[in-house]
Amino acid sequence: MAPFNSEVFLREYWQQKPCVLRQFLPNFEDFVDEHELAGLAMEPELDSRIVRFHEQHWQVIQGPFDDFDDCQGLWSLLVQGVDRVVPEGAELMAQFNFLPYWRMDDLMISYAVPGAGVGPHLDQYDVFLVQGKGSRRWRVGRPDTSDEKVTAPGLRQVEDFDPVIDCELAPGDVLYIPPGWPHDGKAITPCLTYSVGFRAPEQSQLSGFLAEHFSGQGCQAERFTDSQRASITSPVWVSESDTQNLRQLLHDAVDSPAFLLSLLTMLSDQSIEPEPPEHNATERYTVESFEAGEPLLGLTGLRPIMHERASKWLFVNGEKVAHECEDHAFLANLLSKNAIYLTDFDSHPSKLDIISSFTTLINMGYYHFLDE
Repeated sequence: MAPFNSEVFLREYWQQKPCVLRQFLPNFEDFVDEHELAGLAMEPELDSRIVRFHEQHWQVIQGPFDDFDDCQGLWSLLVQGVDRVVPEGAELMAQFNFLPYWRMDDLMISYAVPGAGVGPHLDQYDVFLVQGKGSRRWRVGRPDTSDEKVTAPGLRQVEDFDPVIDCELAPGDVLYIPPGWPHDGKAITPCLTYSVGFRAPEQSQLSGFLAEHFSGQGCQAERFTDSQRASITSPVWVSESDTQNLRQLLHDAVDSPAFLLSLLTMLSDQSIEPEPPEHNATERYTVESFEAGEPLLGLTGLRPIMHERASKWLFVNGEKVAHECEDHAFLANLLSKNAIYLTDFDSHPSKLDIISSFTTLINMGYYHFLDE
């Protein structure tokens, strides 16, 4: 079996067509079982639900749960955002680092009894479905061949379809599905499935970002002006030049450096709760901790982002952080690591600018040394 080639995948499959990646994760072992997943479903900070088909009816039961008395019929338990609380979940997400952090959404884990699933449906985002223990049969149809309908409150499904993929996944296998392709998975044996989801903002969200930029950042909004207005034949008409000028106002706002910073700040938001230290760290403390051999760890699931036109800033969990590091590529490489060691600095001529940046992130509660 040929090894996975990310360049080939991005060129031939990403957002184009589904594919099965056999043994993408060879020797894959589950890092949770169904009992631990049930425990996560009791946590109020995680979105969880049970989807079941019982007595010929679909039903969605929203968590968090105190008990699991509703696990009757053909049922599945689904828990979102596991990468934010389980380090191994974040490590699984890292297997897909050939795609940028800002596109990554979260990790959902589901457990299903034999015959269960959430019904045929489609998603408006890319997803990698990693098979854990057990096996599941997946069918994938072509886009625009099935109409969506609400089959229960909180549950949208599509009509049955002719599959272009009909396969059984074993542990370590992965099914990639682009947006809009209907799919249906049914457990053959009791099984765990890990759904690595991606986000794709739609126009309404982007316009919301712009509105939030002006309302939340204290920015001075530019107003429409028309000092050279020509005479009109009727007050009814909106002229083409007026609509062009109004559109240009929006273009100017979107093209401004200030909006770029706001956009990147919003794209970095992961709803992670930072954990600031009791006492602020100093650069000396950071250096001594590294020299003692301690690895510097980011919060579970943390995914900072950078941009070439805003390279003096880091964007972390909805916060904008200034830094003094001149070697942007080197800093980006460190930020992509789950653990940072002193040896990671060996190729850098001066550690002080990066030490200062990570000391700031430690004091903000986004990084900590292992001994803490």
